[in-house]
Amino acid sequence: MEWPVSTQSLGLLPHPVHPPQANHIVWVNEHAAFVGGAEQYIYETARLLAAQGVRNTLLYDPLARFDTTFLAPFASAYPLVRPAEQIPALDGDIVYLHRVSGAEKIRAIGATSDRVVRFFHDHRPLCLREHKYTTIGQKTCTRTIGAHCYSCLGFVGRRDGHLALRTLGPLRDELEESRRLAGSVVASRYLRQHLVDHGFDARRVHVAPLFARAPRALVVPRDVTRLAFVGQLVRGKGVDLLLEAMTRLPEYTRLTVVGSGAQELELRAMADRLGLGNRVMFTGDQRGLDRDRIVASAAALVAPSRSPETFGLSGLEALRYGTPVVASHVGGISEWLDDGESGLLVPPGDVARLADALRTLIEAPAYARALGERGREVWKSRFQPEHHLGSLRAAFGKVLA
Repeated sequence: MEWPVSTQSLGLLPHPVHPPQANHIVWVNEHAAFVGGAEQYIYETARLLAAQGVRNTLLYDPLARFDTTFLAPFASAYPLVRPAEQIPALDGDIVYLHRVSGAEKIRAIGATSDRVVRFFHDHRPLCLREHKYTTIGQKTCTRTIGAHCYSCLGFVGRRDGHLALRTLGPLRDELEESRRLAGSVVASRYLRQHLVDHGFDARRVHVAPLFARAPRALVVPRDVTRLAFVGQLVRGKGVDLLLEAMTRLPEYTRLTVVGSGAQELELRAMADRLGLGNRVMFTGDQRGLDRDRIVASAAALVAPSRSPETFGLSGLEALRYGTPVVASHVGGISEWLDDGESGLLVPPGDVARLADALRTLIEAPAYARALGERGREVWKSRFQPEHHLGSLRAAFGKVLA
């Protein structure tokens, strides 16, 4: 009789089984240009993957914005006109879907491959208002879409300068098509749970926290009397709450607001009305070295969001410079900001608590410095590019397996 012999019985270890790798990624995004955070993520991540030998191909909407400098990380790029023919012909290991809205487009792309993965950058398909805070009362919302969306007037919006009414039907259809895809990628456990609450299979929703690249070599003095905000000037970011908090801080406290957006003129007028004209500076959009100097020299970066941030990358970028962060306890922020360790968390919309936290750091610079240093260690240990790429490749490996 022959007995089966295992490799372990002979003292041998079995060969390790490595998950399949995605060596060719087909990226699909509306814009082929630097439009917002989604496009910046695509550019940076594709560049990092290309350095590891991954081939990147980009498909984009021919009617959307286009910038040749955006194409640097891609071996090839094509306008997406016939997905049913183009995507199978490209023969990518993974089709990585980003800013593509509408059930019909997602259905067409999903039908081309059983390896389509969608990255959810924000709440656009999960909220009629797109920003997850109520029109009435401006309260942070964490509920799934439903009839209550109409009661908060979230269906009333603007498009091309005109009043536009939105309904739940298109959102539900888009989510249904997204649930059919091979997988989803999100930047936080918060957003993963939100997708699961919307009926997504938890086993196919993968968390890949974002990363911040190494800081520039800056030598700038820390201004212990100046705060900084970096982001879009829209109501969901809560800059109006920050201006109100400034009225409760010592008069020597100053604030630099970096960014632009629909609320900019209103916020400038509000600062003047509150008597903050000589204490608050609006710089408009700043990029690269100029923005980093502002963040690296501030006593703290403030992120007073009403909207539950799906991650909150600007705060993580501040931590790499040792700048502590004061932020609303919403969304995925607490996944990189430990209250009392690398910064301070406050309830969203609570001006008094926000002012108290800011006063603490302004009046105790040694404490602020200690928070910032611990924040820098958090960035070093958990949010390097290789950490994100490892999580992303693991997610793709599960889809390919």
